[in-house]
Amino acid sequence: MKFFRPDIERVLERIAVVGLIAAILIPVGWGYAQRQQARAWQETACIYRLREVARETKQLVAASGRGNACAVLRQLGFEIEASR
Repeated sequence: MKFFRPDIERVLERIAVVGLIAAILIPVGWGYAQRQQARAWQETACIYRLREVARETKQLVAASGRGNACAVLRQLGFEIEASR
């Protein structure tokens, strides 16, 4: 049972396919962005914790480069608590 002309049906099918693909890709992209943001916040928290540890112990805590404050904390024996 056909409701529309064949050319209109093709256009509607293409719109449906594009909509379905968008319905899959948009949440995946949003999730990826959220994960990147969570990693940035974790690194920021590690930097603050590392500064706190260095201040409390009066030891020189040097990180070789940026982006590894969490690794330095693990090397010093401070584990990162999981969020609840």
